Amino acid sequence: MNQQEQINDLNSSTKVKIGVSKIEGVGVIAVRDIAKGERAFLIPPQMLHPNHDLTWFTIPYGSLNKLFPEVKKLILERWPSILNGSHFIHPNDMAWLITFINHSDDFNYDTEKDIALRDIKAGEELTKNYRLMKNYALIYPWLEKMSDNVTTAKNTSMLARVRTILAMLKNWANKR
Repeated sequence: MNQQEQINDLNSSTKVKIGVSKIEGVGVIAVRDIAKGERAFLIPPQMLHPNHDLTWFTIPYGSLNKLFPEVKKLILERWPSILNGSHFIHPNDMAWLITFINHSDDFNYDTEKDIALRDIKAGEELTKNYRLMKNYALIYPWLEKMSDNVTTAKNTSMLARVRTILAMLKNWANKR
């Protein structure tokens, strides 16, 4: 790819990052608006095509201003040595973003199709419904014990969530 093709590729496919989640720990956060039906590229090419090699980008530091500001910021956070002529790989190829997506009953992303189910605003967390996975209860048994209002408690403080979970565990233990 020539330099302009690399810039176009990065600008069109860098839409999310790993960031602090309001749901649990870390999650996948939109760095710009993602329209309904649009891909966020959570699945790296190596996962879809095992023989796919990483693409090394050769955009010099002086040309990074041609990237969208949020893309430039992500790249410089991960590869500050670009300042000294270093090459870099796509920011989404460093981590399998799909493995960081959190659960919500009010989910906004279809990981099977890798598309947004509704418009997602910059700064919003991408989520999926773990319950849609076949045999999900074997991997996520806590979902069976939690009510919908706990699993989607986006605006509930962590302390309140912990108290709710402890109360549920106490009730469960008393029934045994």
